[in-house]
Amino acid sequence: MKSKLTFLLVFTLFAQFANAQVFGIKGGMNVASMTFSSSGMDFSPKSIIGLQIGPVAEFELQESLYFNTGLLYSLKGYKIKMDFMGENVDVTSKLNYLEVPLNFAYKFETSETSKFFVQAGPYLGYALSGKSKGDGESVDIEFGDGGMKRFDLGVGIGLGLEFGPLVPSVSYQLGLANLSDDSDVKVKNQVFQVSVAYMFGK
Repeated sequence: MKSKLTFLLVFTLFAQFANAQVFGIKGGMNVASMTFSSSGMDFSPKSIIGLQIGPVAEFELQESLYFNTGLLYSLKGYKIKMDFMGENVDVTSKLNYLEVPLNFAYKFETSETSKFFVQAGPYLGYALSGKSKGDGESVDIEFGDGGMKRFDLGVGIGLGLEFGPLVPSVSYQLGLANLSDDSDVKVKNQVFQVSVAYMFGK
């Protein structure tokens, strides 16, 4: 089931790339964390640094209005210090996501060679795998049956500049989907991103 969903996601995106007016490659850094809430108690773990990379595509809808998407590998997770049987244990959890952003962007010309843009839209994510490390041990993160859900959904906002083919940007993703398979616990992603894309054909 996992391989079929991944194949469908990849096929859909590459079908879009075939019709894209501009396509490129994007890479950058995630400053990722998660929020947890259970029985009226909320807490936010510390952030971890992760990677995002993958192909991207852009479509012009009308003057100054664009739609952009991509198929990105994105590392997310969190770090937390726990008191376990009187001892402090540092636990770091990392999840490997395949992610599809769906952004609408509005561009403003700042000079003959550059543009400023703002963008916003939803994103879809699918967790391929995950690991938690603590106290010298590493275990695989379980999905389903009381563990984590693979599918993520949220919204993102961002801004950036275009300098010809180079497109640096910053963005923030707020997860809306509860990633916990336990209905009494809510777990959501939140990620600050810094990235640079190189767009071919510009």
